[in-house]
Amino acid sequence: MTRIAYQGIPGAYSQLAAHELLPGARTVPMPDFTAVVRAVLRGSADFGILPVENTAIGAVIEAQSAVDREPGVEIIEELSFAVRHCLLALPGATLDAIRHVESHPAALAQCTRWLSARRLPPRPVADTAGAARSVAADRDFTRAAIASASAAETYGLAVLARDIGDAADNRTRFVLVRALRAEVAA
Repeated sequence: MTRIAYQGIPGAYSQLAAHELLPGARTVPMPDFTAVVRAVLRGSADFGILPVENTAIGAVIEAQSAVDREPGVEIIEELSFAVRHCLLALPGATLDAIRHVESHPAALAQCTRWLSARRLPPRPVADTAGAARSVAADRDFTRAAIASASAAETYGLAVLARDIGDAADNRTRFVLVRALRAEVAA
């Protein structure tokens, strides 16, 4: 079975993009973008998927740098993926009860106007789905996460608001990478 490494945990946008690109593949979670590239180079994943650019915030520098630093990988495909941010909280929580919102810095940056209009202070964390999992585990009705509707389902959270991104057509360009293959001598 084909294995695709991605940054984050189940429910992360990178995992959703991987499933869209290669529906039957097994996704392999990694703690950061560099680990995704290293998994491909070590052979513990056949491919890696990384978000390199977003229409709302521009380049995802850390992901692009992970690809650029490693001459042993090549980009073989790209995907423009629609990102629909949701505000997730414990079932029974209300928007009025939320005191702060957690997510990956890129997701927080994509929802700046929405958060500011509601005076909700952002708290950056490692990834969107990780924020959702943390909110679910903590059982604090004043915390919320910005993540995918899939993350809400995965971690048993309620969607308090949908499509909260600042841009109506928020898209992220993902690249699929693999290890460079040695040329076969003729």
